[in-house]
Amino acid sequence: MQRITLWTASLLAMAAVAGCGGSSGSSSGSTSSTDGSTSTTAQTATVNLVVQDTPSTNLTVLSFQIQITGAVLQPGSVSLLPKPVTVDLARLVSDTGLLSSAVIGSGTYTSLTMTFANPQVTIANNSGAAIVTPTQTCASGAVCTFAARLNSASLTISNGVFPITLTASSSTGLALDLSIPDLLQSDLSVTLADGSSVNLSVLPQPKTGSVQAQLDDVLGVVQSVSSGQVKIKTAAGEQLVLTTDSNTAYNYPKAVCQTGGAECVLANQAITTDISLLANGGLQARSITFAAAPGAAVAQGVIVATGSTAGSFQMLVRRVLPDSTGLTPGELVDVTAQSAAAYSIASTSYPPVTGGTFSSASDLISGQEVLVDVILPATVQTDGSPGFNSDQITLESSQIAGKVTSVDSGSQTFMLTNVWSLFKALSPAIAQLQVQTGTGTAFVNLTPADLTALSAGSAARVKGPLFRTTSGSNIPTMGALQVNGRY
Repeated sequence: MQRITLWTASLLAMAAVAGCGGSSGSSSGSTSSTDGSTSTTAQTATVNLVVQDTPSTNLTVLSFQIQITGAVLQPGSVSLLPKPVTVDLARLVSDTGLLSSAVIGSGTYTSLTMTFANPQVTIANNSGAAIVTPTQTCASGAVCTFAARLNSASLTISNGVFPITLTASSSTGLALDLSIPDLLQSDLSVTLADGSSVNLSVLPQPKTGSVQAQLDDVLGVVQSVSSGQVKIKTAAGEQLVLTTDSNTAYNYPKAVCQTGGAECVLANQAITTDISLLANGGLQARSITFAAAPGAAVAQGVIVATGSTAGSFQMLVRRVLPDSTGLTPGELVDVTAQSAAAYSIASTSYPPVTGGTFSSASDLISGQEVLVDVILPATVQTDGSPGFNSDQITLESSQIAGKVTSVDSGSQTFMLTNVWSLFKALSPAIAQLQVQTGTGTAFVNLTPADLTALSAGSAARVKGPLFRTTSGSNIPTMGALQVNGRY
């Protein structure tokens, strides 16, 4: 089973099953009516299209946003996307993002044409020298955002998985892999090339009615609630209908809702939710976590630097609700946690981390993904970035790739090196990361699916809450929700 996280809300642009037109490659069948006449019934199939990436190994890419404007199957010009979708590839280190779930005509298809637009990249320049970007000179130690030139806006994939035959009433998953180190050229322009920077594969076929993928940390506002169903609107404006059942977990603080059950979910609340994508395109809520009260503003992002004042930090914004905050995904903001700010951890299932807490400003560290309440209005700071206060900081999951240097089976931990240069720029520098595994860890793309699959030299992508541990070793520890062998 593939595991999917939507770190950019616009990754959900096609989560609902949408009907698309038939094609010359589709087929239909005839059925007889009671009066002896015949009618034609279209034979259709479900296609789930997802996207993943290969992270950069020699440049710290904090954000790599690119708009996918089209995905068209031939013959018949069958579109899998009804409108453009913007994805942030830098948030797909260990996860996969959903692009679409579409119902199309069954038949044999021979190619897929993808079109792209508007790449925007944010880097942390910890190279020790200035880097010339297409729009500026990025000084050593700076975080810089630039619009990259797109050398070609489209490409057609006609080999590998093609031709592909979709049978009536079937479900097929297609995975689009976009490799950041191959996309970014030496002049920091972007080139799309089949077989290197762009690859397409077929997802493993799930059993009938089972889960094909998982989507985590989806940020949205509740639109309506009914028995067994919650409708939300994502930060990208998409309407998603989620089904709930007795297995859905609800994470609400007692101060918000004493009972902690389905009755806690109310219209206009901001929530984050973990969702299972079913083979037929349906969305099942695995958990619903309170994010903010009705009318409150929230922002999700990654901490890129902590300030000299306790509770102050600089954050790269990934998603924000509502649009009226004036904050923009992809920009740097200065956040000041109020002295009485509440600190919490979004996940309840990560392996326990010795010395790992998130209860005060002293627990903040670069590389942490956080969800923060935004106290408006935001004001321009002395460094030119927008700034705001926050009274609630929630630790979410970071995603980091590297090489395993050692494994301790007794403590169920391993060390990861070649990690973000973001860590190496700290004072003192952080050269490696400790990863704590346990019963809450999913081992993906590893055989066997446990810690014994790892050894020194293994490549790994890890995901989970990141803690500034207090052992005195200056090595942060991640409580791994997932260890992925894909590199």
